[in-house]
Amino acid sequence: MASEKIPLLELKGVNKTFNGVVRALIDVNICLYPGEILGIVGENGAGKSTLMKILAGVLPPDSGEMYFFGTKVPFPRNPREAASRGIALVPQEKGVIPHLKVYQFLMLGNEDCFSSFGRLKIGEMRKTAEKILSELNIECDTNTYMYELPLPVQKLVEIAKAILTIRVRCKDTRITPVVILDEPTAPLAVEHRKHLFEFMTKAKEHTSFVFVSHIIPEILGFADRIYVLRDGRVVVSHNLREEKLSEEDIFREIVGRSSSEFLKRRESVTRETPWRVLLSVRNLSKRGSYYNVSFDLHEGECLGLFGTAGSGKAEIIKTLAGIMDFDEGEIVFDGRPLKKGEPPYARLKRGIGYFSGETGKELFLNWSIARNLSILNLEKVIGLGGVILNSKKEEEIAEKVMKTLKIKAPSPRAECYSLSGGNKQKVSVGKWMERKPRLLLLEDPTIGIDVGAREDIYEALLEMKKNGISMVLVSDDPKEYVLLCDRILYIKGGRIEKTVTPEELEKILREE
Repeated sequence: MASEKIPLLELKGVNKTFNGVVRALIDVNICLYPGEILGIVGENGAGKSTLMKILAGVLPPDSGEMYFFGTKVPFPRNPREAASRGIALVPQEKGVIPHLKVYQFLMLGNEDCFSSFGRLKIGEMRKTAEKILSELNIECDTNTYMYELPLPVQKLVEIAKAILTIRVRCKDTRITPVVILDEPTAPLAVEHRKHLFEFMTKAKEHTSFVFVSHIIPEILGFADRIYVLRDGRVVVSHNLREEKLSEEDIFREIVGRSSSEFLKRRESVTRETPWRVLLSVRNLSKRGSYYNVSFDLHEGECLGLFGTAGSGKAEIIKTLAGIMDFDEGEIVFDGRPLKKGEPPYARLKRGIGYFSGETGKELFLNWSIARNLSILNLEKVIGLGGVILNSKKEEEIAEKVMKTLKIKAPSPRAECYSLSGGNKQKVSVGKWMERKPRLLLLEDPTIGIDVGAREDIYEALLEMKKNGISMVLVSDDPKEYVLLCDRILYIKGGRIEKTVTPEELEKILREE
Protein backbone atom coordinates (compact mmCIF):
# COMPACT_ATOMS: atom_id res chain seq x y z
CA MET A 1 0.00 0.00 0.00
CA ALA A 2 1.19 3.51 -0.81
CA SER A 3 0.60 4.65 2.78
CA GLU A 4 3.12 2.06 4.06
CA LYS A 5 5.94 3.43 1.92
CA ILE A 6 8.22 6.41 2.36
CA PRO A 7 7.19 9.11 -0.12
CA LEU A 8 9.46 9.48 -3.11
CA LEU A 9 8.75 13.19 -3.15
CA GLU A 10 7.07 15.41 -0.58
CA LEU A 11 6.22 19.12 -0.41
CA LYS A 12 5.35 20.83 2.86
CA GLY A 13 3.93 24.29 3.50
CA VAL A 14 4.47 25.61 -0.03
CA ASN A 15 3.37 29.22 -0.60
CA LYS A 16 3.51 31.35 -3.74
CA THR A 17 2.27 34.92 -4.30
CA PHE A 18 2.35 36.89 -7.54
CA ASN A 19 2.72 40.69 -7.66
CA GLY A 20 2.50 40.75 -3.87
CA VAL A 21 -1.28 40.35 -4.10
CA VAL A 22 -2.43 37.14 -5.82
CA ARG A 23 -1.94 34.16 -3.49
CA ALA A 24 -1.57 31.27 -5.93
CA LEU A 25 -0.58 28.64 -3.33
CA ILE A 26 -1.30 28.64 0.39
CA ASP A 27 0.39 26.09 2.73
CA VAL A 28 0.21 23.28 0.19
CA ASN A 29 1.26 19.79 1.31
CA ILE A 30 1.45 16.88 -1.15
CA CYS A 31 3.40 13.65 -1.46
CA LEU A 32 4.15 11.26 -4.30
CA TYR A 33 5.01 7.58 -3.87
CA PRO A 34 7.18 5.42 -6.14
CA GLY A 35 5.31 3.74 -8.97
CA GLU A 36 2.04 5.66 -8.79
CA ILE A 37 -0.04 8.07 -10.84
CA LEU A 38 -0.94 11.06 -8.68
CA GLY A 39 -3.89 13.13 -9.92
CA ILE A 40 -4.12 16.88 -9.30
CA VAL A 41 -7.52 18.47 -9.98
CA GLY A 42 -9.10 21.88 -9.50
CA GLU A 43 -10.66 24.78 -11.34
CA ASN A 44 -8.65 27.12 -13.57
CA GLY A 45 -6.75 29.43 -11.25
CA ALA A 46 -6.74 26.92 -8.37
CA GLY A 47 -2.91 26.82 -8.38
CA LYS A 48 -2.29 23.52 -10.17
CA SER A 49 0.07 24.80 -12.87
CA THR A 50 1.94 27.01 -10.39
CA LEU A 51 2.55 24.00 -8.15
CA MET A 52 3.81 21.93 -11.09
CA LYS A 53 6.19 24.69 -12.19
CA ILE A 54 7.66 24.86 -8.67
CA LEU A 55 8.22 21.10 -8.72
CA ALA A 56 9.97 21.34 -12.09
CA GLY A 57 12.21 24.31 -11.22
CA VAL A 58 10.41 26.78 -13.48
CA LEU A 59 9.25 28.95 -10.55
CA PRO A 60 10.69 29.35 -7.03
CA PRO A 61 8.31 29.12 -4.04
CA ASP A 62 8.07 31.95 -1.53
CA SER A 63 8.39 29.41 1.27
CA GLY A 64 8.08 25.72 1.95
CA GLU A 65 10.12 22.51 2.12
CA MET A 66 10.93 19.70 -0.31
CA TYR A 67 11.90 16.11 0.59
CA PHE A 68 13.25 13.14 -1.39
CA PHE A 69 12.72 9.81 0.40
CA GLY A 70 12.42 11.66 3.70
CA THR A 71 15.57 13.78 3.25
CA LYS A 72 15.15 17.53 2.99
CA VAL A 73 16.57 19.02 -0.24
CA PRO A 74 16.50 22.50 -1.77
CA PHE A 75 13.94 23.25 -4.45
CA PRO A 76 15.37 22.92 -7.99
CA ARG A 77 16.56 26.25 -9.37
CA ASN A 78 15.84 25.46 -13.01
CA PRO A 79 14.40 22.66 -15.19
CA ARG A 80 17.82 21.15 -15.92
CA GLU A 81 18.55 20.80 -12.20
CA ALA A 82 15.09 19.26 -11.72
CA ALA A 83 15.81 16.78 -14.53
CA SER A 84 19.08 15.79 -12.86
CA ARG A 85 16.95 14.78 -9.87
CA GLY A 86 14.58 12.83 -12.09
CA ILE A 87 11.79 15.43 -12.49
CA ALA A 88 10.56 16.73 -15.86
CA LEU A 89 7.51 18.78 -16.81
CA VAL A 90 5.32 18.62 -19.91
CA PRO A 91 3.67 22.06 -19.74
CA GLN A 92 0.04 22.87 -20.46
CA GLU A 93 1.04 25.39 -23.12
CA LYS A 94 2.22 24.16 -26.50
CA GLY A 95 5.99 23.91 -26.25
CA VAL A 96 7.23 22.61 -29.59
CA ILE A 97 9.72 24.31 -31.93
CA PRO A 98 7.96 24.06 -35.32
CA HIS A 99 11.01 24.15 -37.58
CA LEU A 100 13.04 21.50 -35.76
CA LYS A 101 12.94 17.91 -36.93
CA VAL A 102 11.45 15.44 -34.48
CA TYR A 103 14.78 13.97 -33.39
CA GLN A 104 16.26 17.49 -33.02
CA PHE A 105 13.35 18.59 -30.82
CA LEU A 106 13.63 15.45 -28.66
CA MET A 107 17.34 16.17 -28.08
CA LEU A 108 16.94 19.93 -27.57
CA GLY A 109 18.84 20.92 -24.44
CA ASN A 110 20.47 17.50 -24.21
CA GLU A 111 22.89 17.80 -27.13
CA ASP A 112 25.89 17.73 -24.77
CA CYS A 113 24.97 14.13 -23.90
CA PHE A 114 25.31 13.14 -27.56
CA SER A 115 28.54 14.85 -28.58
CA SER A 116 32.18 13.89 -28.86
CA PHE A 117 35.06 16.30 -29.45
CA GLY A 118 32.59 19.04 -30.34
CA ARG A 119 30.68 16.97 -32.90
CA LEU A 120 27.11 15.71 -32.48
CA LYS A 121 26.50 11.97 -32.77
CA ILE A 122 23.57 12.34 -35.17
CA GLY A 123 23.18 8.59 -35.70
CA GLU A 124 22.99 7.92 -31.96
CA MET A 125 20.55 10.80 -31.49
CA ARG A 126 18.20 9.42 -34.14
CA LYS A 127 18.46 5.89 -32.77
CA THR A 128 17.61 7.11 -29.25
CA ALA A 129 14.72 9.18 -30.60
CA GLU A 130 13.31 6.22 -32.52
CA LYS A 131 13.53 4.04 -29.41
CA ILE A 132 11.56 6.40 -27.16
CA LEU A 133 8.88 7.00 -29.80
CA SER A 134 8.51 3.24 -30.28
CA GLU A 135 8.08 2.74 -26.51
CA LEU A 136 5.33 5.37 -26.42
CA ASN A 137 3.65 3.97 -29.53
CA ILE A 138 4.03 7.33 -31.30
CA GLU A 139 3.96 6.84 -35.04
CA CYS A 140 6.03 9.51 -36.78
CA ASP A 141 9.28 9.78 -38.72
CA THR A 142 12.08 11.26 -36.60
CA ASN A 143 13.24 13.16 -39.71
CA THR A 144 9.85 14.95 -40.03
CA TYR A 145 9.58 18.61 -39.04
CA MET A 146 7.49 19.27 -35.92
CA TYR A 147 5.14 21.65 -37.77
CA GLU A 148 4.21 18.82 -40.14
CA LEU A 149 2.83 16.69 -37.29
CA PRO A 150 -0.84 16.87 -36.23
CA LEU A 151 -1.37 18.68 -32.92
CA PRO A 152 -2.09 15.46 -30.95
CA VAL A 153 1.16 13.88 -32.18
CA GLN A 154 3.08 17.03 -31.26
CA LYS A 155 1.82 16.69 -27.68
CA LEU A 156 2.89 13.05 -27.52
CA VAL A 157 6.37 14.00 -28.76
CA GLU A 158 6.52 16.64 -25.98
CA ILE A 159 5.86 13.87 -23.45
CA ALA A 160 8.53 11.70 -25.05
CA LYS A 161 11.00 14.60 -24.74
CA ALA A 162 10.34 14.94 -21.00
CA ILE A 163 10.91 11.23 -20.40
CA LEU A 164 14.05 11.26 -22.54
CA THR A 165 15.44 14.30 -20.68
CA ILE A 166 15.15 12.47 -17.35
CA ARG A 167 16.89 9.41 -18.76
CA VAL A 168 19.90 11.33 -20.07
CA ARG A 169 20.17 13.81 -17.16
CA CYS A 170 19.50 11.75 -14.06
CA LYS A 171 22.57 9.66 -13.26
CA ASP A 172 21.38 8.38 -9.87
CA THR A 173 19.88 4.96 -10.61
CA ARG A 174 18.22 4.90 -7.16
CA ILE A 175 15.90 7.75 -8.10
CA THR A 176 12.52 6.90 -9.60
CA PRO A 177 11.81 9.30 -12.49
CA VAL A 178 8.92 11.72 -11.94
CA VAL A 179 7.07 12.94 -15.05
CA ILE A 180 4.68 15.87 -14.57
CA LEU A 181 1.91 16.00 -17.15
CA ASP A 182 0.02 19.30 -16.99
CA GLU A 183 -3.21 18.88 -18.98
CA PRO A 184 -1.54 16.57 -21.52
CA THR A 185 -4.74 15.16 -22.98
CA ALA A 186 -6.49 18.47 -23.75
CA PRO A 187 -5.50 18.49 -27.46
CA LEU A 188 -5.54 14.70 -27.87
CA ALA A 189 -8.17 12.61 -29.60
CA VAL A 190 -9.63 9.68 -27.69
CA GLU A 191 -7.44 7.07 -29.38
CA HIS A 192 -4.28 9.07 -28.66
CA ARG A 193 -5.30 9.40 -25.02
CA LYS A 194 -5.59 5.62 -24.82
CA HIS A 195 -2.00 5.28 -26.05
CA LEU A 196 -0.81 7.70 -23.36
CA PHE A 197 -2.68 5.93 -20.56
CA GLU A 198 -1.47 2.53 -21.74
CA PHE A 199 2.09 3.82 -21.54
CA MET A 200 1.57 5.38 -18.09
CA THR A 201 0.04 2.19 -16.70
CA LYS A 202 2.90 0.10 -18.08
CA ALA A 203 5.60 2.56 -17.02
CA LYS A 204 4.44 2.71 -13.37
CA GLU A 205 6.88 -0.11 -12.61
CA HIS A 206 9.79 2.31 -13.03
CA THR A 207 8.26 5.82 -13.27
CA SER A 208 5.96 7.97 -11.13
CA PHE A 209 3.54 10.43 -12.71
CA VAL A 210 1.92 13.64 -11.52
CA PHE A 211 -1.12 14.01 -13.75
CA VAL A 212 -3.04 17.30 -13.91
CA SER A 213 -6.36 17.06 -15.74
CA HIS A 214 -9.77 18.72 -16.01
CA ILE A 215 -11.32 15.52 -17.34
CA ILE A 216 -12.72 13.79 -14.25
CA PRO A 217 -13.26 10.32 -15.82
CA GLU A 218 -9.55 10.22 -16.74
CA ILE A 219 -8.56 10.95 -13.15
CA LEU A 220 -10.98 8.38 -11.74
CA GLY A 221 -9.89 5.79 -14.29
CA PHE A 222 -6.12 6.06 -14.08
CA ALA A 223 -4.95 7.89 -10.94
CA ASP A 224 -3.99 5.98 -7.77
CA ARG A 225 -4.48 8.99 -5.50
CA ILE A 226 -5.69 12.57 -6.03
CA TYR A 227 -5.41 15.99 -4.44
CA VAL A 228 -8.14 18.58 -4.99
CA LEU A 229 -7.00 22.23 -5.07
CA ARG A 230 -9.35 25.15 -4.62
CA ASP A 231 -8.24 28.81 -4.40
CA GLY A 232 -4.61 27.80 -3.86
CA ARG A 233 -5.26 25.30 -1.05
CA VAL A 234 -5.47 21.52 -0.89
CA VAL A 235 -9.06 20.95 0.24
CA VAL A 236 -9.11 17.14 0.20
CA SER A 237 -7.15 14.07 -0.93
CA HIS A 238 -8.34 10.57 -1.85
CA ASN A 239 -6.85 7.12 -2.29
CA LEU A 240 -8.77 5.93 -5.36
CA ARG A 241 -7.60 2.36 -4.89
CA GLU A 242 -9.43 2.25 -1.56
CA GLU A 243 -12.30 4.73 -2.07
CA LYS A 244 -15.05 4.56 -4.69
CA LEU A 245 -15.95 8.04 -5.90
CA SER A 246 -18.31 9.28 -8.62
CA GLU A 247 -17.82 12.14 -11.08
CA GLU A 248 -20.37 14.12 -9.08
CA ASP A 249 -18.31 13.62 -5.88
CA ILE A 250 -15.20 15.07 -7.51
CA PHE A 251 -17.16 17.87 -9.20
CA ARG A 252 -18.59 18.95 -5.84
CA GLU A 253 -15.12 19.03 -4.24
CA ILE A 254 -13.59 20.97 -7.14
CA VAL A 255 -16.18 23.75 -7.37
CA GLY A 256 -17.70 23.59 -3.89
CA ARG A 257 -21.24 22.81 -5.09
CA SER A 258 -23.25 20.20 -6.97
CA SER A 259 -23.44 20.21 -10.76
CA SER A 260 -26.48 21.65 -12.50
CA GLU A 261 -29.32 19.31 -13.33
CA PHE A 262 -28.66 19.55 -17.06
CA LEU A 263 -25.27 17.90 -16.53
CA LYS A 264 -27.06 14.89 -15.05
CA ARG A 265 -29.76 14.60 -17.71
CA ARG A 266 -30.37 16.18 -21.10
CA GLU A 267 -33.01 18.87 -21.32
CA SER A 268 -35.72 17.70 -23.71
CA VAL A 269 -37.27 20.47 -25.78
CA THR A 270 -40.26 19.51 -27.95
CA ARG A 271 -41.86 21.76 -30.52
CA GLU A 272 -45.32 21.43 -32.03
CA THR A 273 -43.90 22.24 -35.47
CA PRO A 274 -40.24 21.72 -36.37
CA TRP A 275 -38.26 24.83 -37.24
CA ARG A 276 -37.29 25.27 -40.84
CA VAL A 277 -34.08 24.00 -42.44
CA LEU A 278 -31.31 26.62 -42.16
CA LEU A 279 -28.39 24.67 -43.66
CA SER A 280 -28.54 22.01 -46.35
CA VAL A 281 -25.43 20.06 -47.41
CA ARG A 282 -25.54 17.72 -50.40
CA ASN A 283 -22.86 15.31 -51.65
CA LEU A 284 -20.03 17.42 -50.25
CA SER A 285 -16.57 15.99 -50.98
CA LYS A 286 -12.96 16.98 -50.42
CA ARG A 287 -10.43 14.52 -51.79
CA GLY A 288 -8.38 12.94 -49.02
CA SER A 289 -10.68 14.25 -46.27
CA TYR A 290 -14.41 13.40 -46.69
CA TYR A 291 -16.81 12.09 -49.32
CA ASN A 292 -20.50 12.50 -50.27
CA VAL A 293 -21.50 14.19 -47.02
CA SER A 294 -25.20 15.15 -46.93
CA PHE A 295 -27.35 16.48 -44.07
CA ASP A 296 -29.89 19.16 -43.10
CA LEU A 297 -29.69 21.41 -40.04
CA HIS A 298 -32.76 23.12 -38.60
CA GLU A 299 -33.00 26.42 -36.79
CA GLY A 300 -32.28 25.99 -33.08
CA GLU A 301 -30.78 22.53 -33.62
CA CYS A 302 -27.30 21.31 -32.67
CA LEU A 303 -25.81 18.68 -34.97
CA GLY A 304 -22.74 16.73 -33.88
CA LEU A 305 -20.00 15.41 -36.17
CA PHE A 306 -18.52 12.50 -34.23
CA GLY A 307 -15.53 10.36 -35.14
CA THR A 308 -11.90 9.59 -34.37
CA ALA A 309 -9.00 11.84 -35.36
CA GLY A 310 -8.65 11.75 -39.14
CA SER A 311 -12.30 10.76 -39.67
CA GLY A 312 -12.94 13.97 -41.60
CA LYS A 313 -15.07 15.71 -38.95
CA ALA A 314 -12.64 18.62 -38.45
CA GLU A 315 -12.29 19.15 -42.20
CA ILE A 316 -16.09 19.25 -42.67
CA ILE A 317 -16.60 21.97 -40.06
CA LYS A 318 -13.68 23.98 -41.46
CA THR A 319 -15.28 23.73 -44.91
CA LEU A 320 -18.55 25.11 -43.53
CA ALA A 321 -16.57 27.98 -41.98
CA GLY A 322 -14.81 28.80 -45.26
CA ILE A 323 -11.36 27.93 -43.88
CA MET A 324 -11.09 24.93 -46.20
CA ASP A 325 -12.57 24.65 -49.68
CA PHE A 326 -14.51 21.68 -51.13
CA ASP A 327 -14.13 19.87 -54.46
CA GLU A 328 -17.68 18.76 -55.18
CA GLY A 329 -21.17 19.14 -53.79
CA GLU A 330 -23.40 21.95 -52.58
CA ILE A 331 -23.89 23.96 -49.39
CA VAL A 332 -27.08 26.01 -49.11
CA PHE A 333 -27.45 28.43 -46.19
CA ASP A 334 -30.75 30.21 -45.58
CA GLY A 335 -31.89 29.41 -49.12
CA ARG A 336 -28.75 30.67 -50.86
CA PRO A 337 -25.70 28.60 -51.92
CA LEU A 338 -22.30 29.14 -50.32
CA LYS A 339 -19.79 29.63 -53.12
CA LYS A 340 -16.54 27.73 -53.46
CA GLY A 341 -13.61 29.85 -52.33
CA GLU A 342 -15.86 32.11 -50.24
CA PRO A 343 -13.69 33.37 -47.32
CA PRO A 344 -14.64 33.16 -43.61
CA TYR A 345 -15.39 36.90 -43.31
CA ALA A 346 -17.96 36.64 -46.13
CA ARG A 347 -19.69 33.79 -44.32
CA LEU A 348 -19.60 35.75 -41.08
CA LYS A 349 -21.50 38.57 -42.82
CA ARG A 350 -24.14 36.01 -43.81
CA GLY A 351 -24.50 34.84 -40.21
CA ILE A 352 -22.06 31.92 -39.90
CA GLY A 353 -19.65 32.06 -36.96
CA TYR A 354 -16.72 29.72 -36.25
CA PHE A 355 -15.39 29.12 -32.75
CA SER A 356 -12.05 27.29 -32.91
CA GLY A 357 -11.68 26.55 -29.18
CA GLU A 358 -8.10 27.91 -29.23
CA THR A 359 -7.90 31.10 -27.18
CA GLY A 360 -4.65 32.06 -28.88
CA LYS A 361 -6.60 32.34 -32.13
CA GLU A 362 -9.86 33.64 -30.67
CA LEU A 363 -8.48 36.47 -28.53
CA PHE A 364 -6.04 39.36 -28.68
CA LEU A 365 -4.43 38.49 -25.35
CA ASN A 366 -2.93 41.96 -24.77
CA TRP A 367 -6.33 43.58 -25.25
CA SER A 368 -8.94 44.01 -22.55
CA ILE A 369 -12.01 41.81 -22.10
CA ALA A 370 -14.20 44.69 -23.32
CA ARG A 371 -12.15 45.29 -26.46
CA ASN A 372 -12.06 41.57 -27.34
CA LEU A 373 -15.85 41.41 -27.06
CA SER A 374 -16.18 44.56 -29.17
CA ILE A 375 -14.04 43.39 -32.09
CA LEU A 376 -16.79 41.02 -33.21
CA ASN A 377 -19.60 43.46 -32.34
CA LEU A 378 -18.36 46.80 -33.66
CA GLU A 379 -21.77 47.89 -34.89
CA LYS A 380 -22.97 47.88 -31.27
CA VAL A 381 -20.16 50.05 -29.89
CA ILE A 382 -19.42 52.49 -32.72
CA GLY A 383 -20.50 55.98 -31.76
CA LEU A 384 -20.46 59.43 -33.38
CA GLY A 385 -19.79 59.44 -37.12
CA GLY A 386 -19.33 55.69 -37.25
CA VAL A 387 -15.62 55.91 -36.38
CA ILE A 388 -15.45 56.51 -32.61
CA LEU A 389 -15.83 53.72 -30.08
CA ASN A 390 -18.45 54.30 -27.39
CA SER A 391 -16.44 53.23 -24.34
CA LYS A 392 -19.46 53.31 -22.06
CA LYS A 393 -21.44 50.99 -24.34
CA GLU A 394 -18.37 48.75 -24.68
CA GLU A 395 -18.13 48.36 -20.90
CA GLU A 396 -21.89 47.76 -20.55
CA ILE A 397 -21.69 44.86 -23.00
CA ALA A 398 -18.61 43.45 -21.25
CA GLU A 399 -20.21 43.68 -17.81
CA LYS A 400 -23.32 41.87 -19.10
CA VAL A 401 -21.26 39.04 -20.64
CA MET A 402 -19.03 38.76 -17.57
CA LYS A 403 -22.09 38.41 -15.34
CA THR A 404 -23.80 35.86 -17.60
CA LEU A 405 -20.71 33.66 -18.00
CA LYS A 406 -19.36 34.26 -14.47
CA ILE A 407 -16.04 35.57 -15.80
CA LYS A 408 -13.67 36.23 -12.90
CA ALA A 409 -11.72 39.44 -13.53
CA PRO A 410 -11.18 42.75 -11.69
CA SER A 411 -13.01 44.74 -14.39
CA PRO A 412 -13.96 44.74 -18.10
CA ARG A 413 -10.65 46.53 -18.72
CA ALA A 414 -8.56 43.61 -17.43
CA GLU A 415 -6.24 42.32 -20.15
CA CYS A 416 -7.01 38.81 -21.31
CA TYR A 417 -3.48 37.44 -20.87
CA SER A 418 -3.95 37.80 -17.08
CA LEU A 419 -7.03 35.55 -17.01
CA SER A 420 -7.08 31.82 -16.25
CA GLY A 421 -7.62 29.41 -19.13
CA GLY A 422 -11.29 28.92 -18.30
CA ASN A 423 -12.00 32.64 -18.15
CA LYS A 424 -10.22 33.22 -21.47
CA GLN A 425 -12.44 30.58 -23.03
CA LYS A 426 -15.52 32.24 -21.55
CA VAL A 427 -14.54 35.56 -23.14
CA SER A 428 -14.15 33.73 -26.47
CA VAL A 429 -17.65 32.26 -26.14
CA GLY A 430 -19.01 35.57 -24.89
CA LYS A 431 -18.17 37.47 -28.06
CA TRP A 432 -20.17 34.94 -30.09
CA MET A 433 -23.00 35.01 -27.57
CA GLU A 434 -23.20 38.78 -28.05
CA ARG A 435 -22.85 38.50 -31.84
CA LYS A 436 -25.78 36.03 -32.09
CA PRO A 437 -24.91 34.39 -35.46
CA ARG A 438 -27.57 32.37 -37.28
CA LEU A 439 -25.20 29.37 -37.27
CA LEU A 440 -22.35 28.81 -34.81
CA LEU A 441 -19.71 26.21 -35.72
CA LEU A 442 -18.08 24.82 -32.57
CA GLU A 443 -14.75 23.00 -32.60
CA ASP A 444 -13.63 21.78 -29.14
CA PRO A 445 -15.42 24.64 -27.31
CA THR A 446 -14.23 23.58 -23.82
CA ILE A 447 -10.77 22.20 -24.56
CA GLY A 448 -8.42 22.39 -21.56
CA ILE A 449 -10.80 24.04 -19.09
CA ASP A 450 -12.16 22.93 -15.74
CA VAL A 451 -15.55 21.41 -14.98
CA GLY A 452 -16.97 24.57 -13.42
CA ALA A 453 -16.08 26.72 -16.43
CA ARG A 454 -17.41 24.03 -18.76
CA GLU A 455 -20.75 24.11 -17.00
CA ASP A 456 -21.01 27.89 -17.45
CA ILE A 457 -20.18 27.58 -21.17
CA TYR A 458 -22.65 24.72 -21.68
CA GLU A 459 -25.39 26.78 -20.07
CA ALA A 460 -24.63 29.71 -22.39
CA LEU A 461 -24.62 27.49 -25.48
CA LEU A 462 -27.90 25.81 -24.52
CA GLU A 463 -29.50 29.23 -24.00
CA MET A 464 -28.28 30.33 -27.45
CA LYS A 465 -29.76 27.16 -28.96
CA LYS A 466 -33.06 27.77 -27.18
CA ASN A 467 -33.13 31.23 -28.76
CA GLY A 468 -32.98 29.69 -32.24
CA ILE A 469 -29.23 29.71 -32.98
CA SER A 470 -28.21 26.59 -34.90
CA MET A 471 -24.93 24.81 -34.12
CA VAL A 472 -22.58 22.20 -35.54
CA LEU A 473 -20.30 20.58 -32.95
CA VAL A 474 -16.95 18.81 -33.33
CA SER A 475 -15.33 17.64 -30.08
CA ASP A 476 -13.07 15.00 -28.58
CA ASP A 477 -15.23 14.89 -25.45
CA PRO A 478 -18.12 12.44 -26.03
CA LYS A 479 -20.10 13.97 -23.14
CA GLU A 480 -20.41 17.26 -25.05
CA TYR A 481 -22.32 15.54 -27.84
CA VAL A 482 -24.73 14.05 -25.31
CA LEU A 483 -25.27 17.38 -23.54
CA LEU A 484 -25.54 19.71 -26.52
CA CYS A 485 -26.62 17.79 -29.61
CA ASP A 486 -30.05 16.80 -30.95
CA ARG A 487 -28.58 14.48 -33.60
CA ILE A 488 -25.08 13.11 -34.23
CA LEU A 489 -23.53 12.03 -37.52
CA TYR A 490 -21.18 9.09 -36.88
CA ILE A 491 -18.29 9.62 -39.33
CA LYS A 492 -15.72 7.00 -40.27
CA GLY A 493 -13.14 7.20 -43.04
CA GLY A 494 -14.54 10.50 -44.27
CA ARG A 495 -18.07 9.14 -44.79
CA ILE A 496 -21.24 9.35 -42.71
CA GLU A 497 -21.76 5.84 -41.40
CA LYS A 498 -25.03 6.52 -39.57
CA THR A 499 -27.10 9.12 -37.73
CA VAL A 500 -27.65 8.51 -34.01
CA THR A 501 -29.39 10.17 -31.07
CA PRO A 502 -27.43 11.25 -27.98
CA GLU A 503 -28.83 8.22 -26.12
CA GLU A 504 -27.71 5.87 -28.90
CA LEU A 505 -24.23 7.43 -28.87
CA GLU A 506 -23.98 6.82 -25.12
CA LYS A 507 -24.82 3.16 -25.71
CA ILE A 508 -22.24 2.84 -28.50
CA LEU A 509 -19.53 4.36 -26.31
CA ARG A 510 -20.36 2.01 -23.43
CA GLU A 511 -20.09 -0.99 -25.73
CA GLU A 512 -16.73 0.19 -27.07
